[in-house]
Parts: sequence; structure tokens; C-alpha cells
Amino acid sequence: MAFEIRHCFPLFHISRLLKAEIIGEGFPTKGTSQGGILSPILSNIVLNELDWWVSHQWESFETRKPYKSYAGRYNALKQSNLKHCYIVRYADDFKILCRTRSQAIKMYYAVKDFLQTRLRLEISEEKSKVVNLKKNSSEFLGFRFKAHLKRTNKRTLYVARSHMTKKALKNAQIKVKQAIKAIQKHQSAENVWRFNTVIMGIQNYYSAASHITDDLTELNNRLHKALYNRLKELRKEATFQDFTKSLQKRYKGYECKLYKIKEMVLVPIHAQRCKVNLNFSQTICNYTTVGRNKIHQNLRAINKQTLTHVMKQFIPSRSIEYNDNRISRFIAQYGKCAVTGIELGLNDWHCHHKTPYHLTKDDSYGNLTILHKSVHLLIHLRDQEKIQVLLNSLKLNEKQLTEVNKLRKQCLNEAI
Repeated sequence: MAFEIRHCFPLFHISRLLKAEIIGEGFPTKGTSQGGILSPILSNIVLNELDWWVSHQWESFETRKPYKSYAGRYNALKQSNLKHCYIVRYADDFKILCRTRSQAIKMYYAVKDFLQTRLRLEISEEKSKVVNLKKNSSEFLGFRFKAHLKRTNKRTLYVARSHMTKKALKNAQIKVKQAIKAIQKHQSAENVWRFNTVIMGIQNYYSAASHITDDLTELNNRLHKALYNRLKELRKEATFQDFTKSLQKRYKGYECKLYKIKEMVLVPIHAQRCKVNLNFSQTICNYTTVGRNKIHQNLRAINKQTLTHVMKQFIPSRSIEYNDNRISRFIAQYGKCAVTGIELGLNDWHCHHKTPYHLTKDDSYGNLTILHKSVHLLIHLRDQEKIQVLLNSLKLNEKQLTEVNKLRKQCLNEAI
């Protein structure tokens, strides 16, 4: 008889987290702490059943007659009396979209009953309601969206228009103002870098909003006085050519007055166009064999925690070009080692100059590559014993070893 106990450790940690003392509050008697890391984990575990239940009401409902295409299946479902609905969920916050008000009301009570009877969960009456998106807007994850009528020569249809919420704009204003104050208090390239990363972080997150340029223009207007009054003595006029090459590519086409502090250009707040979010395959999933295979076959995402860490790591002793191109190269390689292809973590990635910096002073994008720290060490080592220890540890194949030797020759080291 055999049995597994591999799940005991996660359950043990969950138990400890639930019972852990909250500073200033004491030991909790029920629920999870607000903003704690455990809350979204438990939400995803518990509400996974809700996802599938809603999906089976319409999207993945098994029809009697098999259809070869999605369109044929969709047409068959439309002819039924089923409630037309789709769920979009992030942790414990979710929206269910329906075609008509009557369907939405039925779905509201059905979901409320499912949560209470099946999952033993109470919904927030204050936050939970049916919204007619043709008349009123709804908010979700910092976005405010509404359906607007659009008439064309052929037909009339509704399209979604989205903005940042008022709360999101206010929070963004506070974050940027703090970054401005930091520059005023201590004039350094690092603080200008922090300002730029805050701006680009806001631009990247809300780029899915259809009217993001309008929202960021409003944010820019709100911060105009703070930027002028606090930084007028520190900043100098800059040109588009003062941007690094990657930032030139990012902000190409925007005409605005630019300023620089410590030879680093302040990125324009309003300069972000809407990026259309493409649909994704719902079979991609970490928890099924098919889903994991799909992830491994076409993985293009970078671990968000690692990317955030990389973007915040500014090296004051190095050039602005190096700091900027290092991030661009990390993103271009999808956070993977150029030799081994493994995904890199927070503390095991290094940026390598292909042609030694002390010879050329070349911080250009083309002269940089991202490597695992052990591979990076292997490229620079000359001690044969230490090289052999690393080779035994890394277990490189012939192709990977060829790549290592190519990089070693560029560094004027002998091939292994």
C-alpha cells in the first residue's frame, strides 16, 4: 500500500498563516487579514467551483448535437432558453456579463444562491448589484467601463469604452507626487529613475483602457503645478534624442516638451495609447497536463514579481543607457538565460557585456545579454578546477557549451 503526503506542507503553512498574529490587531478568530497573501490564494481555491458552474450555464454547456466550429455551437446555444453569461474573475472580485436585464437578474439570484448553499459564502449586498452598462458604468480592478452606441453604414452596435476610475486616478496622482517630492528632496539619477518607473508602471497597467490617453492627460494636468513648482530649479530642457534608444522607440510619435534632471529625461505622463487586449486560450492552465504543455510550448510571459524587481534595481554607478538597456534585454529574452533557456528568478540573473566594458565602454542594447549567474561566472573564470566544478553543476549540452565558448572568446578567454 502506498500513499502521498506531499500536500501536508502547504496545508500546514495555510494553517499557520490563518492563525498568525496581526500587528496592532492581535490573533484573528475568523477570516483572513485584509491585503494578506493568503486571501487571493484561498479565493482562487474556493471560487474555482463558481467559475466552472457559471461556465456550464452557457459557455461550456454540452449540446446534444456536436458542432465542428465555435460559431455553430454558439448559434445552437442562442436558440436555447439558457442564460447567456460569461464570468470574469480576479481573486474574490468578479463580474458576470449577460445580454439582457432579465437574464442578469436571474443570474444574480442564481449565483447568490450558489455561493450561499454550495460554498457557504455571503456576498456583499452593498457592492453586488445588476448594472445596465448601456446606461451606467461599472468598475473593475481600477477600470471604469460602459457600453456606447456606435452607428455604421451597415449596422448599429454597442462598443465598450473604458477609463481609469476616479479612485485609480487619485492613487496615481499620490504615487507620482511622492516621486516628484523624492527628486526635490534628493536630486539624483536614481530618484529620476524611480519617477520614470512609476509613470511607466501606470501607463502599462491602464493601457487596456480605451481612453487611457484622455485619463493620463487629466493626470498630467493635475500634476503640472507640482512638476513646475518643485522641479523648475532642477530641470533642464531636453530633446527626444536625449532619450535612450528603447525609450525613443516607446515614445515615438509624441510631441511634447521634455525635461531632464541629472542627464536623465523625465518620461511624459500622457504618452500612452490604448493597447487592444487579445483573447487567450482558456485551455492554458497550470493545473492540468494539457494546460501545462501549452504553457511550455508557447510561454511568452515574464514572471511579474521578477520583472518588477528588475525594473526597480537601478545601479547609480552605471550609465543611464546601461540601466535602461538591461531591462529591455531582460524583457526581450522573456526573463530567461540566453545560454540555458531556464527562467530566471529574483536573485539569479546577471547582465553580461559581450565585449568587455573596460575595453569599449559599450552599454548598447546589442552588447548586453542576460544570463544565469553561474553561467556568467563560467564565462569569466580562468581557473580550470573551478570551471570543472561549474560544468559538473550546470550539465550543459553541446549546443549550450558552444554558446558559452563563443561568449568566452569575445571576453578574450580560452574556450573550454
